[in-house]
Amino acid sequence: MNVTKDVINDLFPLYIEKECSADTRALVEEYLQRNPQHAKELRRVMNTPLPGAVPSAKVPDEAHALRQARRLVRRRSWLMGFAIFFSLVPFSFLHTGEKTYWLFLEMPMTALIYGTLGVIAWIVYAVMHCASNNL
Repeated sequence: MNVTKDVINDLFPLYIEKECSADTRALVEEYLQRNPQHAKELRRVMNTPLPGAVPSAKVPDEAHALRQARRLVRRRSWLMGFAIFFSLVPFSFLHTGEKTYWLFLEMPMTALIYGTLGVIAWIVYAVMHCASNNL
């Protein structure tokens, strides 16, 4: 079988990317040794950037992206826990054998501080949630 220029042109991208078999690599190398002008032309074509092509950005490291996602989920989980805790603390009560103490009535300033911390935690959680959805 006679290997033509068109066959080598079809195989050259696979040869460059090293995605072909050893036999195909040997065939392309043999042809390029016999035809140095065509080899020079093929290498020039492969090194020429396409007009209007955007250079590829660095592919993000998948492990790094996974660590960032885990960190974000962990932070949001902790923040939600704090928000729930500080939202419910003002409504907490203590019952002894004689009397029931309600934080909201017994210590309103402390209850207000805890409630405010709960509202702030919910606001921060909502902002983080919206920001992560916009990514």
